[in-house]
Amino acid sequence: MTLAPDVLDLVNDMKARGEPFALATVVRTVSLTAAKAGAKAVILGDGTMTAGWIGGGCARPTC
Repeated sequence: MTLAPDVLDLVNDMKARGEPFALATVVRTVSLTAAKAGAKAVILGDGTMTAGWIGGGCARPTC
């Protein structure tokens, strides 16, 4: 089993290389969800999620 890279370390690396990205952070949830406030994910310029996790299928359309 491989460990996921630390999201903030990845953000620092991408910033240093000048790569475009967005850092998504869950700030509030309304109904039952596995993601909780504070969960983070790195979104690449093409819209794919590369590290972290912000929820399941209900979060996908918002990325």
